[in-house]
Amino acid sequence: MVATEKKLHDIFNDVVLQGEARQKALQALENLQIPTTKHEEWKYTNLKGLLNETWQLASKNAISEIEKHFVLQDTYRMVFINGFLQESHSILPKQVEMLSIVEAEKKGKLQGYFAKTLDIEKDYFNALNTAFAQNGYFLHIPAKVVLDKPLVIYHLSSGESTAFLQRNVIIAEPSSEVQVINMYLAEGEHVSFASEVTEIFVSENAHFSFYKLQNEQNKIYRVDTTQVEQQNYSHFASYTFSLAGHLVRNNLNMLIEGEHCETLMYGLSYLKGKSHIDHHTLADHRKPNSYSNELYKGLFDESATGVFNGKIYVRPEAQKTNAYQQNRNVLLSEQASIYTKPQLEIWADDVKCSHGATTGKLDETALFYMRSRGISEAVARKILLQAFAEEVIEKIPFEPLQEYIKNLL
Repeated sequence: MVATEKKLHDIFNDVVLQGEARQKALQALENLQIPTTKHEEWKYTNLKGLLNETWQLASKNAISEIEKHFVLQDTYRMVFINGFLQESHSILPKQVEMLSIVEAEKKGKLQGYFAKTLDIEKDYFNALNTAFAQNGYFLHIPAKVVLDKPLVIYHLSSGESTAFLQRNVIIAEPSSEVQVINMYLAEGEHVSFASEVTEIFVSENAHFSFYKLQNEQNKIYRVDTTQVEQQNYSHFASYTFSLAGHLVRNNLNMLIEGEHCETLMYGLSYLKGKSHIDHHTLADHRKPNSYSNELYKGLFDESATGVFNGKIYVRPEAQKTNAYQQNRNVLLSEQASIYTKPQLEIWADDVKCSHGATTGKLDETALFYMRSRGISEAVARKILLQAFAEEVIEKIPFEPLQEYIKNLL
């Protein structure tokens, strides 16, 4: 089906799901349009291509030799193909509860969590996902449960011209500890559209690490939102690695609702061809005595484009907040481009906050120095690129993932 002018949700009209939040989102869609470059938040990301493709709803297709995609060993595992859970290939820890999003909804598990803090009245894609998503998972980590190894979630696309929506809700109870690693991989060269919304609730004294490795080689349009709420003394770390995709938009919204929270946000993009990546982040400090630190770096080659918009809000009650943000980019060709906009809004007076952004080329002096000592230009460039990326990669505490990303780069 071809989506009508500015109405992408026509594709999903046959999906009928119940619930107050879903009905509210459905009503909001009647007054919302797919964003254009006239919208400030989408100024540098053009979605016209979405409306020029012919889409069909994703189906439960199989992928041959699926095991070859399981690149991280000694982990727990969940597997999705086109948004559908593959239970036969999933290995879950006994200590946690996992249900499909629709099953959890029927059992009342999502009450008080589903779309709790998500903007569905003004954000088109949040409303679209809330109204129609029937794939995804509900993950509940009980209090004091510490998983002995990471949970890796493989998101695989079968390489067809399909559209699918995925909705996830994760609850980490007090004093729990877990690492969730999302691996986005694709087969084939067909165009796909995916929208994923993940709502994460990090309770008091819980420790949660959330990774995204986006390496979908096909021509995918992906619009994702990760919505996180933190309570007192909680720790949340986000790691986003974007290495492929036709057009990818990542929204990361941190609602820091507790005191003495620690919030870390790391990102690394390395794109070539005509790939487009758009990172929008928010660290919203609402209570006093919390700390956030954000570092996003980008490498853009050939005709690749990057967008970074990072916001820090410090509310009047959030005294003694420490918040830091840096965005650093390197353009590797004359055709590559980056649009960066760090934002800092403070309504409190006893805080320590800073932000900044830099964009440039590889250090010619360093290149000349290495070449003068017999190192070829190709090797010298590789060394400088590795050094640039290492600052983010070394933040990963799970060593097998560190090594895997280094090998990809």
